[in-house]
Amino acid sequence: MKKIIRYLIIGVVAAVAFLVAMVAIFVTVFDPNAYKQDLTELVREQTGRELQFHGDVDLTVFPALGMKLGAMSFSNAEGFGALPMVKVKEASISVDLASLVAFAPEIDKLVLRDLELNLIRNKAGVTNWDDLVAQPVPDSDTGGADEPSEGESEFEIKGAFGGLDLENMKLLWQDQQAGSEFRIVDLDISTGRIEPNQAFPMTLHLDANASGDLDIIFDIEANVEYLIEQQQLALRDMALKLNEFQIGGSVQVANFAKPRLKFDLASDNLDVDALLGTPPATGPAEADASQTGTASEDVQIELPMQTLRDLDIDGTLKIARIKVQNLRMDDLDIVLKAQNGLVSMKPIKLNTYGGKIETSVLLDAKSDIPKYGITKSIQGVQVGDLLKDFSGEATIVGTLNAEANLTTRGEWLSKLKQNSNGSLNLAFLDGAVMGFNIRQSIEAAKAKFSGKEAPPAETLKTDFSSLTISGVIKNGVFSSDDLDLQAPLLRVGGKGNANLNTEEIDYQVNAKLVESIEGQQGG
Repeated sequence: MKKIIRYLIIGVVAAVAFLVAMVAIFVTVFDPNAYKQDLTELVREQTGRELQFHGDVDLTVFPALGMKLGAMSFSNAEGFGALPMVKVKEASISVDLASLVAFAPEIDKLVLRDLELNLIRNKAGVTNWDDLVAQPVPDSDTGGADEPSEGESEFEIKGAFGGLDLENMKLLWQDQQAGSEFRIVDLDISTGRIEPNQAFPMTLHLDANASGDLDIIFDIEANVEYLIEQQQLALRDMALKLNEFQIGGSVQVANFAKPRLKFDLASDNLDVDALLGTPPATGPAEADASQTGTASEDVQIELPMQTLRDLDIDGTLKIARIKVQNLRMDDLDIVLKAQNGLVSMKPIKLNTYGGKIETSVLLDAKSDIPKYGITKSIQGVQVGDLLKDFSGEATIVGTLNAEANLTTRGEWLSKLKQNSNGSLNLAFLDGAVMGFNIRQSIEAAKAKFSGKEAPPAETLKTDFSSLTISGVIKNGVFSSDDLDLQAPLLRVGGKGNANLNTEEIDYQVNAKLVESIEGQQGG
């Protein structure tokens, strides 16, 4: 038995030595550069394009058996200029020598350096890769049997390989028809070992810009898990950075034929203004004449209804601090769900300017006509600080409490107005209207008529202890009969309606002067 084992070991060692020797002899004798011209001619014959080798093709033996290609380029289609469609400085792929010895060959890491891809669509709508894409030939016999069935993935990892190392990739997408351009000026992707049903680490860096002064720097690190049979792709322990915005968490996609998305994301800070380059507020906003319209104008609200019906999403997003349009908010918490044509964000919670806001939004796309619903609760928001940050000027200050709910349906703006129904309750407490002082104006008028000296100038604001109004919205008409303003020397009431359909207001306001300057108790 010992002799048998000994001879078996000797045989295996001899076989391995023979295999290594054959590989070494092959690498020594074989000259891959001798076939470059043949390959160039073959590509020219098949595509009409030029494949040019600007560097040598080298074979390697240790630590892996592989091939390393020098600089190459693939010419552009006729009529798209002299810039190559594809250019690469270095590419290499190899087979792990240990796996080869074990008679289970395994591809090692795929390496690409300085890949440049130039994609163009001309004004006629023709792309520079149309000539490379073979038109499918209908096969009446098969009846499309070769197409993947529902729930079947077109991409499967059949075996393990060492991973990807893509460095300094560049992409140009030039749409001459739309007059737009998008560039990825630096894309780096690096992964660990990739094998079926196993998580692997991945890092990605992207630096891109587009016409319109959009500039993006994008980095992501995550553990990637791809499960073939379960058809699941998951990014766990994810850390994503977009310019200065950072977010972490997990994302999972299942059932690739009809994707089901789950996510749980959180961020410490999001500055939308910095991300989009929005300038800070410098003063009251002026209306843009080009954006204003009349009641006779109508706008169609087009939604991708089938896409909305196909959505299957369950996700949460939390952001500790957020700034948008110079408005500052804290503790943003959003729960997003979409299934069977119902899309909801319920709730959306945040803290802002000393108060709290909670909103629920519902979109029903199950029928041909979309339906909308929104409820909102505002408690203790300091309106003056909010307006100052938003527009640069606080025209009214005070504490705002409000409750609102609204439902509507339709595909046109006119129908959304016409079908709107709901209610509104609003209360301003301990506030002031800036720009005039009604008490000083009244006292100045009294002094003038009585021949007395005018009172000293005061701050141009009219204080009030409360301003409240409530009402209902029915078929696009808001009706209210309880406007109430409690201010020093002044009481204001009112009732009437505002018609959203015709954009007309019919509202009667009653004001009376009182002797009290307290602005409370009605006297």
